[in-house]
Amino acid sequence: MTHINPLPASEVDFRAWRAALRSVRSRFEAKPAKVAGVLTLLAAGLFMAFPGLDLAVSHGFATGSGGFPLSREPLLIALRDWNRALPFLILPAVMALLLVQAIAPQRWLLRPHKAIFFLAFYALGPGVLIQSLKGLVGRARPHEILEFGGSLPFTPAWQVSSACARNCSFASGEASSAVALLALALLLPSRWQKTAIVALIPVVLAFSINRIAFGAHFLSDVVMAWMLLLWLMAWLWPVFSRNGERIDRRFWQGVGYHPARRR
Repeated sequence: MTHINPLPASEVDFRAWRAALRSVRSRFEAKPAKVAGVLTLLAAGLFMAFPGLDLAVSHGFATGSGGFPLSREPLLIALRDWNRALPFLILPAVMALLLVQAIAPQRWLLRPHKAIFFLAFYALGPGVLIQSLKGLVGRARPHEILEFGGSLPFTPAWQVSSACARNCSFASGEASSAVALLALALLLPSRWQKTAIVALIPVVLAFSINRIAFGAHFLSDVVMAWMLLLWLMAWLWPVFSRNGERIDRRFWQGVGYHPARRR
């Protein structure tokens, strides 16, 4: 009888994790909005059940007196400024490409439905959704609360508070605009999209974690901004993708152009 050596436990665990990741990936590809929605709810439940996570992470960036010394680092300040400036560069560029398509449609620089998707996604996500949450929840920023030398109370994620009246902490606008950069990958040909997403992820992480290091946002502010924007992208992109030909055709008709006649 042939003796079969069992696989090492570590290899069994690795195979199990790989199979689980494949299962999640296949489910996400089949029903992206549903999976993203479930993950968003799980993340929200985690921070509501364990509000101390926010304080623990922020304590890691604070001094004993409660200040956030990394907020004075010139390199990190420059990183923050780049994050703030990017929307004012990218959004006009996408609008300009759409305008060029309307004026000179023979220049197929960017499919109209992709440009319209990106502009709609940015308006609904970092614009309407995140800014509405800031005003509704009214959460004070880490550097403003008692635990870090401020004068305002700490409130958990999703708990409505009167501590802040405007430009509040939950959810992070700059983390939302950072993760919105991932939508740029969808403007590219499909063969380049995965590579672009992988290249953009470190940028998203750097921009977002920088806000926690500054004492400007809690971990939950950042993570929930990510999850809400990814859910919105997972719902909105298939709508535009499935109807891409129709949207493009309506766009061309609107500017008096007929793509079938292009040379």
